[in-house]
Amino acid sequence: MSASRSRLLPSRHYTMTEDSDPLDLLCAYFNVVKATLDPASEIPSSLDMRVRRDAHIPSHVLAVFDIPESEWGSSYQPLLVPIRVDMFTRDFRTNIIPPSPPGSTFPVPYCVQHTVGQFVTLPVIPVLVPHAPSIPLLLLFGLGLETRSHLLCCHLLPPEVIGEFPAPPTMANLMATICSDDQLREHSKFNQGLWKNILSLGPRDSKFIELVQTAWNVTVEARRIRKRNQAGNIPSLPK
Repeated sequence: MSASRSRLLPSRHYTMTEDSDPLDLLCAYFNVVKATLDPASEIPSSLDMRVRRDAHIPSHVLAVFDIPESEWGSSYQPLLVPIRVDMFTRDFRTNIIPPSPPGSTFPVPYCVQHTVGQFVTLPVIPVLVPHAPSIPLLLLFGLGLETRSHLLCCHLLPPEVIGEFPAPPTMANLMATICSDDQLREHSKFNQGLWKNILSLGPRDSKFIELVQTAWNVTVEARRIRKRNQAGNIPSLPK
């Protein structure tokens, strides 16, 4: 088995941990502190982010949303996702970051008087995507920053289902058995959203794409099995 394939096969550790949030992990890898915008505020052209450590600093911030700005409610907040343009260009086929003017350099951290630590000013790129919540997970694995296969799998499927990998029929039947209707809907919404993001942004890692497609197919089949079983349990109407 090749190294690229084995790194994305599920391990035997299926439990989510306190460091499992993909956006937190992205910010940690790019050495910045996670930031948010005020609800329903306009997207700024640049953002000052606090720096954890002056190394491997991002070049941009993506302001990610999945509904048009004109439809934002009073509580809506886009996700602020740090990114490096050189890595994204290398690992994704779709270009969502405008080219910088000739002679531009990467942002450099700076100190603010009477303030502890450093900051970096990053250009903000608004990005409308099919599904905003799954973008950090897509970037985390699509950029090759994360290799813990269980972290990916635990965002896509229940632990018991992951344990049956790679047997999609068994996985789908088990998922249809153990998940509630709400759980199936949530898994379906997330996995479909992630799959649509993959189709939209075009990551180059074929093994990552293959695993997500398997999870999405298993989820679709599990919902089909659930609907079939529920239809079979409906009592016949009296004639």
